[in-house]
Amino acid sequence: MRKVVFGLIVAIGVSLFPAGAHADTVSDEASFVAKINDLRISKGLPALEVNANLVSKARGWAAGMAAAGRIWHSTLSDGITADWQKLGENVGMGGSVDGLHAAFVASPHHYENLVDPDFGYVGIGIVMSSGTIYVSEMFMKLMPAKAPVSVTVPPVTAPRVTPTTAPKPPAPKPVPRPLRSAPTPVVAIQVPVPPPAPPAAVTPPPAPPAAPEVTPAAPADPPRAPSALLVSVLERLRSFDS
Repeated sequence: MRKVVFGLIVAIGVSLFPAGAHADTVSDEASFVAKINDLRISKGLPALEVNANLVSKARGWAAGMAAAGRIWHSTLSDGITADWQKLGENVGMGGSVDGLHAAFVASPHHYENLVDPDFGYVGIGIVMSSGTIYVSEMFMKLMPAKAPVSVTVPPVTAPRVTPTTAPKPPAPKPVPRPLRSAPTPVVAIQVPVPPPAPPAAVTPPPAPPAAPEVTPAAPADPPRAPSALLVSVLERLRSFDS
């Protein structure tokens, strides 16, 4: 956005004001602000707010003019740290606050700065030198506040899921229950169990069998001598063989 500056000078001779007039710079700065705001309110305009940055710039410039003994405009943007859009300046020298303010109001171009509806801030700087008031009036309009950038995030739509419903299986047909006969009574028979047999006594191993008793055989009969007949037969047989 374009930045605009206005600088207007009013020079009022010291001879127009009583020689004994002097200024208390701080209270006189406040008097200039009050007179400017009274003028604006009478025109239906909002009062200006004192800005410390403008006051510092105006006081420094008034001091420079007083040191030089003359008035001229500053480079308006020098020393302004605020984010400004429009600047204006009235400078003057004279013997009293009332006389200088009246001179600013009477000058059409200075008057435009005083009642400019764009301006919202003011800073007044005064320096006294040899009974002369050197004044700088700074006016400012700030850049409009930037509207926050609104980022619209489209809502995240969850994918629609259509539930798949399996057909219900047909209900099973009721199976007719067979007619139940009267329950057969169950009888539990307890069979007596004989007590366990006592452990058997340990039987010693059997003794080895005794050796058989041998009975001596009876002596055989002594052999008999062959008979004479047997001898003769045997002799004959031997003769045949030979």
